[in-house]
Amino acid sequence: MTRISCDVIQDLLPLYYDDICSESTKQLVEEHLADCADCRSAMEQLQSSLSLTVQEMEVHALEGKGLQNIKKVWSHTRWIAFIKGLMVAALGCGILIAGYFGLFRWYIQPVPSDHINISDVRIRSNGEIVFSYQIRGGYSLAYAKDSVKDDGSYYMTPVHPIILLNKDNKSSPVSGQMYVNPKSLRSYYKNHGKDVEITSIYYGSPNDPILIWKKGMELPMGN
Repeated sequence: MTRISCDVIQDLLPLYYDDICSESTKQLVEEHLADCADCRSAMEQLQSSLSLTVQEMEVHALEGKGLQNIKKVWSHTRWIAFIKGLMVAALGCGILIAGYFGLFRWYIQPVPSDHINISDVRIRSNGEIVFSYQIRGGYSLAYAKDSVKDDGSYYMTPVHPIILLNKDNKSSPVSGQMYVNPKSLRSYYKNHGKDVEITSIYYGSPNDPILIWKKGMELPMGN
């Protein structure tokens, strides 16, 4: 049989290695490899090269999975950090807003009696007591809190925020009139579970009040 050249055999080696050649070609290659050290060496190099390629592919696949996992973790961590940042920012804004309203808009501080002037106290024919008030000191008043004690003492307490926005505006006092009917007050509190006769009326804090009227006190009649 004519010996086939090594060049031809080495061209067939990839087909032989992948087992996609015919049986006759396979037999021919194996007979040649049995007698040819150079072609056996070429076959070993081919096997080593292809094996290394497969290993590299596996390594690359593992590295790719690792990078994907790192990317997922990074994205997840970055998203959590973003949410935490939003929560911290929202909490900070809430604290600032609450602090602003607590200091400048929350009317809880009673006005001292030495800043209050009461005048023109009178009584109407229907029993309603009317008086004028003037509050100095730059207070910005929204309302007066009211309360009644068990002895029938009724208090109207003007209140202001903790920090005054117009504290330096001494020339603009707050003034107005108040109308109080002791009988109507008793009916109101009775409907809310406290039946007590109103025996006195004060303007200011219970700890620092100004007497407006007391049962038995004579007041001038007025409109």
